Parts: sequence; structure tokens; C-alpha cells
Amino acid sequence: MKVYNSYIFGDCRDIRQWTAAGLEQMFKAAHNVSPQLKKVSSDYIISVLDETGRLFAEGGRYRSIATEFLCAAGYSPEKATVSLNTVPQLLSAASLRKRMNMELFIPHALEVPIERSGYEGIVRAYPRGVVLHIGAGNSFYGVLHSLVIGFLTKNVNIVKLSSSDTGFLNMFMQALKETDVEGILSAAAAVISWKGGSRELEETAVKNADVVMVWGGEEAVKAYRSMAPVNVKVEGFGPETSLGLVYESAINNEGMRDIAERAARDASLWNQASSASLNTLYIIAPAARHEEYAREFVDCAADAFAAFSGRFPQGRLFPEEMEKVEKARRQAAEDAGRGLAYYKCSAEDTGWTVIYEKDPEYRVSPQNRVLYVKTVETLEKVLELVMPLKGYLQTAGVAGSIERVRTMEVLEAAGVSRIVKLGKMLEEAAGSPHDGVFPMMSLVKWIPVEEKPSQLDRISRLVSYAQLKSPFYAKHLAGIDKVISMEDFRKLPFLSKEDVLKNTPPESNSMLTGPACRGIFFAATGSGEKPGYIFYDQHEYEHTCRRIAYNFQAAGLDDSDIIANLFTAGDLRSVWLSFEKAVAYTKAVSVPACSQLSTDKIIEYLKIFRVTAIAGMPSAVVKLAEAVKQSGVSSSLNIKKIFCGGKYIKEEDIRLFRDVFREPSVKSIGYISAEAGAAGYQCPHCGVGVYHLFSDSQFIEIVSPETGENVSRGEKGEIIVTCLSKKIMPVIRYRTGDRGRWLRGSCRCGREDPRFEILPD
Repeated sequence: MKVYNSYIFGDCRDIRQWTAAGLEQMFKAAHNVSPQLKKVSSDYIISVLDETGRLFAEGGRYRSIATEFLCAAGYSPEKATVSLNTVPQLLSAASLRKRMNMELFIPHALEVPIERSGYEGIVRAYPRGVVLHIGAGNSFYGVLHSLVIGFLTKNVNIVKLSSSDTGFLNMFMQALKETDVEGILSAAAAVISWKGGSRELEETAVKNADVVMVWGGEEAVKAYRSMAPVNVKVEGFGPETSLGLVYESAINNEGMRDIAERAARDASLWNQASSASLNTLYIIAPAARHEEYAREFVDCAADAFAAFSGRFPQGRLFPEEMEKVEKARRQAAEDAGRGLAYYKCSAEDTGWTVIYEKDPEYRVSPQNRVLYVKTVETLEKVLELVMPLKGYLQTAGVAGSIERVRTMEVLEAAGVSRIVKLGKMLEEAAGSPHDGVFPMMSLVKWIPVEEKPSQLDRISRLVSYAQLKSPFYAKHLAGIDKVISMEDFRKLPFLSKEDVLKNTPPESNSMLTGPACRGIFFAATGSGEKPGYIFYDQHEYEHTCRRIAYNFQAAGLDDSDIIANLFTAGDLRSVWLSFEKAVAYTKAVSVPACSQLSTDKIIEYLKIFRVTAIAGMPSAVVKLAEAVKQSGVSSSLNIKKIFCGGKYIKEEDIRLFRDVFREPSVKSIGYISAEAGAAGYQCPHCGVGVYHLFSDSQFIEIVSPETGENVSRGEKGEIIVTCLSKKIMPVIRYRTGDRGRWLRGSCRCGREDPRFEILPD
């Protein structure tokens, strides 16, 4: 397979020399692509990257080709294997989604404007436009990572490779072009190269980019920042060095041999070319043990390096690299002769070198598996020694798990931006900050609308989103233009229970606006108890549970309460699990019993935990009340509050509860359905069947069952619910089958959310 030295928006070429005019033309083409890329769904981008990663996995179609290519570029077969294993790991869909959630916090804002909890307005994340990525070194992982986050944030990407780069990214883009069936990402990236120091080319590239991501040495970062116009954002990552810390407790608990093996991995895997590689390792112990521990570590590390090199040979070095290693060894030999050092190395070649120096000053390794070992008495001494390197320190690999948080608190002052277990320095966790920042945040701009959206705003966005993303709503709302008034909204067709059942699993996924992932399924029932399954993504489910929690608190649950959960668990029922999550958002304590237990066992729990509140379906609470009355244990209980599920609590049930449990308050857990979530809540002044509307996340209409027209306030009709916070499975004008009416006047609680009443069947 031929790998070209350049990739230009889907076209593979060999370009030997660039001109400023050629670069200018390429960036102009990049800016023209940008508007189309903004419209692409994140799901599509993730699926393309995931499939491309699989091509490089063990057994993938590109694996052997890429292995041969990297070996020809100087990698050992073992290093090529380890390097290629990182590609499917980086690009797995799960890893990419986690990265977006961790780095962007609200990644859905790349798709649509969203409301953010606690913010009086809406925000939208937009790509910056065209990102120039400046690669460094011969490890492709860093610049590949940079390209990936550029894609995830919907930017057009231009990668400038360093002269020592293997060119793997050119092969990667050829593979991506095959998986990109819609030809979107492959047409929104370029991979090019020119000789470093070409000022005219660099200035042309920088002034035409929107963001420059520089992964290189200090001089490179400074140079690009000096060239950038005020409107171009330059982010620099490098140069950096990393250290290891071995506490005496780790030596005692883990053993020096295990510690040495992990240190050898951190100093060998990338031959220390990565900024996260181990350069100097400090052993923190009493001064009397310094010599003993240092020599023991060097001896164990010699075995560990030799074993690692046997599995992962170093690969060929350039003469200047070999000379740096030899120089470090000569200095170590001189110091050893004066009693100032102790070292071991691979005698037959420059494969590895471990040097203990009594001078504790930090040493930046000459790379290629040269590790320095130092001894100090305290972590504070390490801080003193590395303070001159502030701004250049990245990772601290720590042996001694109980010490990691303290290490972070002390070494933060020296600029250390990452704390990991020794042996894991080169394994970056998905979504972890890089150099103290989340790089993805640099690739988006956040635009707010600084005003709380109206109900009409929310409805209009929801309808447009459902029409665009859901196959069912595309047909259900076919021919309907954008909703710009409530009159437009009232022309939309109703959504029936049968519509939901026929277009949700197991019958179909057509009601969904995207793949079901990172969420939860619940059962719903329709006519004849035919099962259907409703999906919530994790954000929607958390929102619903927080609404239930609000209902509990508004209805009187507080930090003095211990509440027993008597709902039915399992079988895809939503209420028991949702109740538990909701109570966790209140200040009360939960006793997670369930209605499947015997009444004797439930009563036992009520006594043991001195339960003050219970929640369950009316039938379950009635059964409990009758058992308590029959057993005569009412006086030994302290039930002050009862929360019932269901839409309407019968008066005779309330009388029973108040008789048995000595006048507790009786409230609903809310007006809730599996399809639409939490729509209404009760305050202390709400009577039976009366609810306040969750007006920031739900819209309710009460219509005539015969005409479908909205009835006047106070008139009875059917309740129609539109859930404004549910996007993955939208619920628009859903016929609940419940009868109700709007109530006039304001509530004594002072809340402005309007009130409605559910009427008994």
C-alpha cells in the first residue's frame, strides 16, 4: 500500500514543496468546508472514528500494513504493536463519549442550544472553525489525539507534521476515508509537512487558522504565539518533563522489585520521547536508608530494564542520540569513581541506563531509556528541588497509593498537572485534563442567549429537533413548518399511547432521535397491558429524579426524615429505582425496602430505623396500614408523612392512613408518567389530586376529548402533556387519558407555577 506524504481534504498526494500561495488556497478551502461540518451529528463523527480505530486493531485490515510501515520508520516490531494498540483504545466509541462528557461537560450543546442548571438562559457550543495542529517528535499518538478532538468538536483540521514524524497520520486518513461513507470527515482534514523554520509558511498558516494547537518544544510554542494575530488562539503543549516518587511505605508494602518494574515501563515504553515518560525518580525515606534503598532500586531496575528490553527492543537510534546516552554514562562512571554515584547499564549497547546520583538535583534525561535516581527525606524537599522547573513539569508517577492526594497538594505549587500510579504514567485516562486544562474546551466557543427561554421557545426547539432527528416525528409532523406561535403548536397532531408503543422498542426505534446509549429503559403499558419500553438518556433521567426530589421537599420531606421505599422493584419498573435516586438528592435518609417483602418484615424495618415517612403505591400502603391496625403496633411507629404514587389518592385510603398512623400528612410523589417524566408536584397546600406544573420542563394542555380544542380555565377535559426536557425520545402533545382542569387563582405557598387538578376516573 502506498502512503503519500500529504492528504488534502480527501485527496492523497506527494507534495515535496509548499508555497505561501498554496497554503493560502488550502486554508481558504478549509474555511469553505466549515459550515457543512457544523451540521454533522456527533453520533456520526464518533461512529466513523470508532470504525477507523477497529481497522488498526489486532486482526483489522490495516494492522499488518501499519506494522510494516512503522517498522520501516524505525520502530521495533514490539513498539509498533504497543503503539498501534493505542489507536482503537483512543477511538472506541465509549472512550470518545466519555472524553466529550468529561471535557465539554455539556457536549449536547454542540448539537442544539440547551439550558444549563442554575443559568438563566441558554448556551450553544460552536466549533472555532479551522484548527492548525503542529505535531512534534516521532510518536504519532499526540498529534492523532489532537486531530481526534478537533473532529469531535466539529472543526476542520489541518495537521502539520514534524520532519521526524513517521507519517502514520497520512495512512490513518486514508483508512478514515474508507469508513466515512458520507464523505464528511475525510473532506474536512489535511495532513501536510514542510521543513521547520520556514517563517513565511508558518506565518501564512497561522494567520489563516482560527486555533493553533502546538505540540512541541518551547521555541516552537513561542514562535507560533509571536506570529499569531489577536483573533487567532494559540494553545501550547510542551516542552515538559515528568518525575517519579517512591515512598518508604510503598517499598515496605509493594517491594522494590515491583516498583522497579513499573518504573522501567514508564521510562522505556516510548523511549522517554513522551512528555509523560519518567526522567528522574525520587526515593523519599530517612537519610540513614538512602544508600541502601538507592542501590537496591538500581539493582532491581537493571533486571527490569533488561527484561523489558528483551520484550520491547529499543529500535535504532541516530548517532547523536547514542552520543547523548554515552555522555551520560561517562559522567556516571566518573561520579561513581568519586563515590558520588552508582549505576548499571546494558554493556553491549545503549539499550538502557540507570544512574543513582547522591546530588538530589532534578535531571532531565537524555532520553532513550536513561533513568536518574535520587534520594531525599521529605516531599517538601522534592518541591524545593523541582520549583525551578515550574511550567515544565507534567506527570508525577507515585508508588504509595495513600500518598497520591498529598503529592498533588504539595507539587501543584511546582506546576505538576497530573498524578498517577507509577507504571501508569503513559496511560492517559479518557477525559483527563492535559497540562492542567481540557484541550477540547480550546476548540469550541460558547455563545449564550442571556434570557430564560419562554415556553414557546422550548416548544419550537423541541418540535424542530424531533422533526430532524426522529424518523417517527419526521412522518408524524410531515408538512408542518417551524412552530413560531402557540396557534401553530395547537395544530400539531396528538400523540397516542398506541403511537408510543408502535414506535418504541420492541416494535421499533423510530421515535428515538439517536442511538440508545448512556441511559436506561423503563416499561410502560398501553391498551390491553401490551408492553412498551421508554428510554431516557442519563441526563434526562437525572433531571426527572431531581424533579421527584423537588416534589418530596416541596411536600414536606426534610432532613429530619427517614423514609421507607415501599414501591415495587424490578421488572423494568421505574418508580422504585427513581425514588431511591430522588431521595439521594434530598436531605432525608432512605430505607430501601420494597412492597414484595412481607408486611411483618416491613414493620420490623419501620421499627428498627425509626422511620418517619413511607412512600409507595396506595395499594401497598393500604396493605401495610391494615396489617399495622390488625397487629396493634401503631403506637410503636412514628410515621408522620406518607407519599403515594399514582395520580389520584382515594379519600377512603387517606382516612385509613390517618386513622392508623395518627394523622400523618398524605401527599403524592408527583404527577409522573414513564413516557413524559415528572410533570407536576405538590406543595403543603395542595389537596387531593392538585399539582403545580413543572413549568420549566413540561407543558400541559387540557382539551375537549370530542373537539381536541383547549378548554377554558376551570373547565374539565383531557390532559395533554409535552415534555420539554426529553430529547432522546420526544413526547409532544401526548394524550395521557387523564381527566383534569386548570385551577384559578394563586397558591398560598407563593409559587408561581400554575396549578391543575387530576379528577378521579
